[in-house]
Amino acid sequence: MRPLTLLLLSVTAGTTAADLPTRRGAIRVEANGFEAREQDIAKVCLSAVGELQKHCPELPMENVVIVRGTKGPITLFQRNAQAEVVVQLDTSKTFWSQYAYQVAHEFGHVHCGFQPGPNHNQWFEESVCETASLFCLRAMAKSWQTKPPYPNWASYAAALGKYSEDVITKRTYKTEFETKGLAKFYRDHEAEFRGNATERQLNGAIALALLPYLEEQPSRWAAFRWLNATARPDHEPFTDYLRRWEQNAPAEHKPTVQGIRKLFGL
Repeated sequence: MRPLTLLLLSVTAGTTAADLPTRRGAIRVEANGFEAREQDIAKVCLSAVGELQKHCPELPMENVVIVRGTKGPITLFQRNAQAEVVVQLDTSKTFWSQYAYQVAHEFGHVHCGFQPGPNHNQWFEESVCETASLFCLRAMAKSWQTKPPYPNWASYAAALGKYSEDVITKRTYKTEFETKGLAKFYRDHEAEFRGNATERQLNGAIALALLPYLEEQPSRWAAFRWLNATARPDHEPFTDYLRRWEQNAPAEHKPTVQGIRKLFGL
């Protein structure tokens, strides 16, 4: 079967032409192994990605292929022979909430301009991507009520919202984070963050702080386009990492970075 190719955001549920940035790539779905229709996978993925990227006018031009993975979702640094970004999702059948959760996380990396390099502060990007998953699911839970990919999918909107709330409720560090606040929580776990970028429960706690900040003003997502604009020095302090991001961001996005520094007490 010929892979389905769709313009990025072109058929995203709940998004009008006026919402869309002018710079696009394309999403191509290879459905082998998913046990679901290519068209349905593409609709869900486009919907999830659209909830994030419609707030980000300075999108990079990236062509992406979504394929089945079996060792967890991942965005590969190495492009394929077609110069596409390869996104592997580790889900199958019609678990649409899981598709949305995973693809939003992986497109968070694409939006951040993901690059290989020292990983002492990579935990922050991972936390941003965990935030993207929750942000997109919660937004889809609203948009699918009136503009689902198919009319008969409107009833699934509640399941998308429940999936995100279940993730939030089950976070291991939720109570500790809520008790301490972000600044102290980060200080108390700084060594763990810098030692393991993908400790998902810790990443998830950071997401609990970033989510309301970004839902309050979704245009703040646009600032993350410059998170990896310059190379990460080895053993860079987190404070310097945030300052470098702020320096790289255009003037209109610097307040977003400054607000995040304030959340961390830095």
